[in-house]
Amino acid sequence: MCIAVKADAYGHGIVQIGQAAVQEGVEMLAVATVDEAVMLREAGIPVPLLIYSLPIPEELSAIIEYGLTPLLADVQMVRELSREAERRERSVAVHMKIDTGMGRIGCRPEDALQLAREITGSGRLHLSGVSTHFAGSDLEDKSFTSGQIEIFTRTLESIRTAGIDPGIIHAANSGAVLDCPEAYFDMIRPGILIYGYYPSEEQEKTIDIRPVMELESQVVFLKRVQRDTPISYGMTYRTAGETVIGTVPVGYGDGYSRLLSNRARMLVNGESFPIAGRVCMDQCMVDLGPNPEVARYDKVTLFGPDRAGPDAAELARTIGTIAYEVTCAISRRVPRVYVDEPGAASDGLRPSAAVAPTVAQDSLQSR
Repeated sequence: MCIAVKADAYGHGIVQIGQAAVQEGVEMLAVATVDEAVMLREAGIPVPLLIYSLPIPEELSAIIEYGLTPLLADVQMVRELSREAERRERSVAVHMKIDTGMGRIGCRPEDALQLAREITGSGRLHLSGVSTHFAGSDLEDKSFTSGQIEIFTRTLESIRTAGIDPGIIHAANSGAVLDCPEAYFDMIRPGILIYGYYPSEEQEKTIDIRPVMELESQVVFLKRVQRDTPISYGMTYRTAGETVIGTVPVGYGDGYSRLLSNRARMLVNGESFPIAGRVCMDQCMVDLGPNPEVARYDKVTLFGPDRAGPDAAELARTIGTIAYEVTCAISRRVPRVYVDEPGAASDGLRPSAAVAPTVAQDSLQSR
């Protein structure tokens, strides 16, 4: 298994998630950039680190120095890396990427054999894997994915027939892990699935998963207002009657989208309440009703594993995006608090650690 920890592990914290994954037996980690891989190496993570994005010439020395595994997709990069490896008198394990329909990076299937020959004939590069990526494995209609698998399998056969060992064969992202066992090959590459979300609303919920991340804050101000009181910028929300408005110190500066204004909900002490008015850069308001049992500094859950409240998938549906973007968007000024699973929550659903004291008073918990 190789899991994606790119983009700061989808917002969860690349080093902590990487360490937890390795402790659980994951054999390879995947990142987007050389800088991410270097961060993992310097944290003492020893497993192979696969770089999903193509490297640039300035990064080749770091790839060699830190023992990273780049994806290669063209002859030019093979030759550039080979020259740098020769200059340093080092060998480099590489994986080859074949574009079978994603249209992003990867060589054309008809060019794959020549690229494999270029790698194996370089003297300093070792072909340790061949991969492709699925464009629609999370769709209900699997016909395009089946076509990609067929192209990939046929291309691999041409490489083997030429006497070249392709190394580890891998293709299955989260969608394929769930629905396409024929795409498992030698290694699977789950991404969003390991963080507790399905990659698509179209996929049947066949396994029991739950979000790893909980974004929480506190009520820092309470104010009783009269009917027809405008709330926040633009006066887009007016109270329907006498009510109590709570202020929560979370905003789009923390990665909580402004598109959630007047549309999303939060849990306050486990009870659901709507956002009132526009989300500001650093704060937002919630309409608590006329007689709330809420006190200052009570816990607010913006999203997470609590089945009573929104998760990142619900917020994503609200604003027309995907759960990936919701978790990735949480900014670095939000402190991450890591809670070990054993004994972390009495109900088995939510972490129980208190909010870390911060200026912003908001906190992101990962289990």
